This record gives sequence, C-alpha cells and structure tokens, in this order.
Amino acid sequence: MERKQHTFPGEELDKRERVWRFADYAAGACVSLLEGFMRHAQIPNQLKPTYEEAAFALHYILDNQQEEENVNLETCARVLFGLHHFAICLPFLNAEYIAVDDEDYAQTNLLIAKRILPVLKDFAAHTQCPPSYFNRIYTDIKDQCAHWDATLQEMIFAFEYLTEPAKYHNERDIKRMQTGLHLFAEYLQEMYN
Repeated sequence: MERKQHTFPGEELDKRERVWRFADYAAGACVSLLEGFMRHAQIPNQLKPTYEEAAFALHYILDNQQEEENVNLETCARVLFGLHHFAICLPFLNAEYIAVDDEDYAQTNLLIAKRILPVLKDFAAHTQCPPSYFNRIYTDIKDQCAHWDATLQEMIFAFEYLTEPAKYHNERDIKRMQTGLHLFAEYLQEMYN
C-alpha cells in the first residue's frame, strides 16, 4: 500500500521563502496534519477544545497579515493560548497515546517534526532580528542575539527530540523538549525575517 503524501498551506514556498516566512510555513505544515489527526483520532471529549484552539491559532497565523493593526486583545490572547495548547498536544499526536483509524496519522508528531526541524535550523542560521521581547529586555544587540540564538537552539532540541524520542531517556530531556515547544509557541508569530 502506497502512503499518501500530505500537502499543506505553505508547501508551495521555495526553500528561501520557507526560511524568510517561517511562521507561515510552520503554521501551514502543522495545521493540516493536526486537523487530519483530529479527524482520524479518538480524542476524548474533554480534550477536543484544546485541539480546536490549537487549530484556530495556526489558521489565524496563516490567514492574517503580520502587520494587521486592529487586532483585539482577546484574539491575541486566544491565538497565544492556542499555540501553547498546540505545544502541549504535539508530543501526543500519535497512536501510542490516542487511537487513530488511519495509519497515515499514526505518528503525526513525527511527521510535523520532520517538516519543521530542517526549516527551523535554516531559520536559526539566517535569522536577522530577535523578537520584540528580546529588544525590550536586553539593551545590547549582542545580548539580544545571544539570547535569541539560545532560544532557537531549545526549539531545535524539542523537534530533534520528537524525531528521535528513543535517543532521549531522562526527565531532564523531556522537560527541555516541553520548554522548547513552548518557546516555539511563544515566538512563532514573530518568526519572520
């Protein structure tokens, strides 16, 4: 049986655009697989709102311009919380934790990680400006960049963990992976060059 190739918004971007518009690429890569998983997984009713909010946040990134001026505070908070919901759900998007009726979605977390990791590494190598948080906290540009680089390395570790979880066995690595995913959620909306 031939495995179907998943398509997603942002897939049409060339390699350079994927790096320069990383947030769009990442949201597109994640939302299509997340929604496929949601259709084929037996998600407990009490967890469905968490998944739905994660999908809402990823769609919001794809559907709204970065420079949008009239965004209300409630929407901003919903998107940010939705991205953090995604960070919580991501390690469990597989048949080991939730029954899935389509083999193509049995390891959705792995599929997402394999799509995100190489482009995230390219983004980290070519990023030019830290998010505004780093500009407010650190006055020196070298400090801003150093802390942003360290943050990106934690995100990269999280996705490396998801691609090879058997390689990491201790509680420290699990906590580091969780932290990296939450950093990804926190800064995804600003990950453009």
